[in-house]
Amino acid sequence: MTLSIQELEQQAAACSRRGDLPAVERICREILRTDGKHLSSLRFLADIALQAGDFPEAELQLRSLVGESPGDLRALSQLAQAMYRQGKRRQALEIYLALWRANPRERMIYLTIGCLYLELGETDRAAQVFSLGESRDGELLRLWQRTDTSPAVAAMSRTAWETLRRHHTDLHLAAVDAMQEPSHTGRIRAAVWPLLDAREVSYDHPLHRPQVFSIQHARSPAFFEPSEFPWAQQLEARYPAIRAEILAGLDVARDGRPYLGDGHRLEGEQWQPLVNTMNWASVHLYSRGVANRQVLTRFPATLAALKQVPLATQNGNPGEVFISVLAPHTTIPEHYGVSSAVLTVHLPIVVPPGCGLQVHDATRTPAEGKLLIFDDTWQHSAWNDSDQQRVVLIFELWHPDLTEREQEAIARSFEAREQWLRRRQVG
Repeated sequence: MTLSIQELEQQAAACSRRGDLPAVERICREILRTDGKHLSSLRFLADIALQAGDFPEAELQLRSLVGESPGDLRALSQLAQAMYRQGKRRQALEIYLALWRANPRERMIYLTIGCLYLELGETDRAAQVFSLGESRDGELLRLWQRTDTSPAVAAMSRTAWETLRRHHTDLHLAAVDAMQEPSHTGRIRAAVWPLLDAREVSYDHPLHRPQVFSIQHARSPAFFEPSEFPWAQQLEARYPAIRAEILAGLDVARDGRPYLGDGHRLEGEQWQPLVNTMNWASVHLYSRGVANRQVLTRFPATLAALKQVPLATQNGNPGEVFISVLAPHTTIPEHYGVSSAVLTVHLPIVVPPGCGLQVHDATRTPAEGKLLIFDDTWQHSAWNDSDQQRVVLIFELWHPDLTEREQEAIARSFEAREQWLRRRQVG
C-alpha cells in the first residue's frame, strides 16, 4: 500500500521525536520521489548533508530548495556555505552578493563578502566592502576587541580592520609618492591617519590629538595671534560688510543642518543634546571641498574677503567654510579637531555676553569682528551661556609651518581618499 505524503510526513515527525534521523532521511527521500518540490524534505536533507560535511549533496538539495523558494534567505546562506566549502569561492560570492542585495542592513554580510574578496585576491574591493560595512555599523571593525565576540566573527573583524588600515596607509603613501619630490614631501609621507593607519600613531602631548590626519610641527600653540598673519588686519577691516551680508542672507531654518549627525564619532552622553539637533547648527558654504551653490550666491562679499586668505583646499576649492550657530545656553564639550595640517579661524559675527572658547589651557572671550585663530587638534570646547544665538563665520587655513609643496601633497592625499570613498561598492 502506498502511503500519502501526509502520512509520510506524520511518520517522519514521529521518527524525529524518537531521534531516529536515518529513518527521517529515508522517509524524506521517499516523499521527494513523489513530490520533488517538498520544501521541508529538501530542507531536512540539506541540513543533514551540511552536518555530515557532504557539501555536494547539500548543494544539490539547496539548489532545489532555492529554486522552489527563492526568498528563503536561510537556504541561500546555506547554499553559499556549501559552495564555499567545495572551493567554489566565486559562486559563493555571487550568492552572498544576492543576500546583501536582499538585506543590506545585515552587518555580518560585509565581513563575509569582504573576506571572500580577499581570498579571491581582490584586496581593493575587499577594503571597499569593509569600509562600507563600517559606515553601516561603526562597531563592525572593532568586534574583535570585544570578549563576547565569537572566535570566527572576531577573526573576520580583525582581518577587516587590518586590511582597511593597510589600504588607507598605502593610499596615502601612493598619493604623496606620485609627486616624485621626496626632498619636499618627506614630512607629509610620514604623517599618519590615526583612525586607520597601519603605522604607529604617537602624539607630542596627551591633549594634542588630531583625529583624522596628524603631522608634527615644530611649533603649534593653542592660539595664534592674528598679527602673525599679513591678511588678518584687512579681513577684520571688512567685518562690517561681512556681518551685514551674513545677517541679511542667513536662513538657518532653510539652509542649516545639525553640525553633528548620526555619523559622528564623539562618545559620551554629553554630546546627546547636540546630535541631530539645531542646538549646534551650521550653514556650509563649502564642505570637504564641495560648494553649496544654493547658499554661495547670497554671500559674495564674504567670499571675496576670503580670497586673500590662504584657505586650506580640497579638490581645488576651499575645504571648510561655514556659518556656525550655537543656541542659547549650549556648550560644545571638550573634543579634538580633524587635522593638524590646518588651523581653524573664527570670525565672530554675533557674540552675546557669556560666550567663550577654551583651547588646551588658554581661554578667550570672543569679540565681534576680532579673529580667533587656533589649532583645534588641541582639546577644546566652546559655550554660549547667554539668552541669544552665537553666530560665527568659521574657515580653515593651512598651518603656517607647511610649504606650498607640502600643502599640495596633503591635498592630494585627501583627494585620493575622497575619490576612493566615492567609488566604493559591494558588488
